[in-house]
Amino acid sequence: MRVPSVIGRRAVAAAVAFALVAVAVAGVWAYRRHRAGTVDDAAVVWCLAADRRPTLVQAAHALGVVRPESTAERLDWPGGSGGAERWRGERPADFARTCRALLGAEQRPSGGGSSPWSGFTPALLLAVVSAALAAWFSRRSASADARRVEAEALRAAARAYRAAVERLLRELEQRRPGMAPDDGEVQDRRLELATRLRAAATAYRHWSLPRALGETLDREPLGAGMTARWTARTPQERPGWVAETRAALVRLEAEVAQVAEAMQEPRFRTRTPAGRR
Repeated sequence: MRVPSVIGRRAVAAAVAFALVAVAVAGVWAYRRHRAGTVDDAAVVWCLAADRRPTLVQAAHALGVVRPESTAERLDWPGGSGGAERWRGERPADFARTCRALLGAEQRPSGGGSSPWSGFTPALLLAVVSAALAAWFSRRSASADARRVEAEALRAAARAYRAAVERLLRELEQRRPGMAPDDGEVQDRRLELATRLRAAATAYRHWSLPRALGETLDREPLGAGMTARWTARTPQERPGWVAETRAALVRLEAEVAQVAEAMQEPRFRTRTPAGRR
């Protein structure tokens, strides 16, 4: 019987997380690239103020975006010349770069790249994505822990049931004349296992194996009243019945282990686990 691949599903989770981070990083990069080519209106007004033109030209000289002979009244740049307004119109990227540099040098707030707010939105986006991923992984981890506990409880119930039946079978095989062995412990362990199988059947509504295993506990040779069924058989029939019961126990415990394994895995999709239907 096959059950869903743990490695495959964890790979899907890692791929989803990587894709989310990649989208966030790409968004931040695109945002910053867009902002890098622009300055807002307040920054334009500040940089083009008459008393600031000489400083603007000096900054443009330092960045090498205008020719050395440029003055506050007339700037020369590759392919043209004129006032600061014309320079801004013909070389917007150079103007934006110079204006941002001037703002940074003057330590004046603006809506451009030097503003403290310019990095806030990308940082907030990364923080939100990181928090969402952390919360998602935390929920997945808590859910996985709960499934592991439930799966181990199911395995333990199957082991306890098999051990109780084995003890009863040995007592029956070694029975001496007198009172028949009590099978109360077998019934208690059987009820516990049946309860846990019903819970598994509820979790996997479209998978018939957990439900079928619960029904197996009600049929021969594992049904209720083992001591009575032993007594009803002839001495010649009893060894065959014991062998059949032990084989059924081995098969039951193995199939319960498969159900427990499927319960324990992360469930990224609702596909029913493969196996007996």
